[in-house]
Amino acid sequence: MPRTVTFGWEEVTMASQKLVRCEIRKAGAQGDPTVRFVPLEIYGLWEFLMRTKHQFEVVRQVASLWIDVDESPEAAYGENQYERVTEVTLLRYSEKDGMFTRVNRYFNTEECTKLTGLLLSHYASVTEPGGPAPQVKEKQGIWIRREPRA
Repeated sequence: MPRTVTFGWEEVTMASQKLVRCEIRKAGAQGDPTVRFVPLEIYGLWEFLMRTKHQFEVVRQVASLWIDVDESPEAAYGENQYERVTEVTLLRYSEKDGMFTRVNRYFNTEECTKLTGLLLSHYASVTEPGGPAPQVKEKQGIWIRREPRA
């Protein structure tokens, strides 16, 4: 969804997405939780599945905006006001539907290569034999830090 932001005297339209940043770990596990970025519109269902199907604890959730960095929005924020997050788009062909399906995920940029590999491994078992290989695109962005609401 495009968003208009003013930089000085210039207005710039940027792609943005409302994301929830949360931390997860296996229920009862010790150690540091891992960070996930989930689109706000599916967060409730995602959280329910993580808790009930996968037995993860979901903690410290806060919603904010992810902004595409093509227009350099980081110039408007200090380094401590955002996290670098990459949008990964996977296009996979479904023979059953006769069309491509788009899957979007958001990963901490430092972990993007590892997590993209994990994402691809989830879809490897459902790739159609003889069908086109999945296509992956990455888009750099930033997630604006906010304080959790009480």
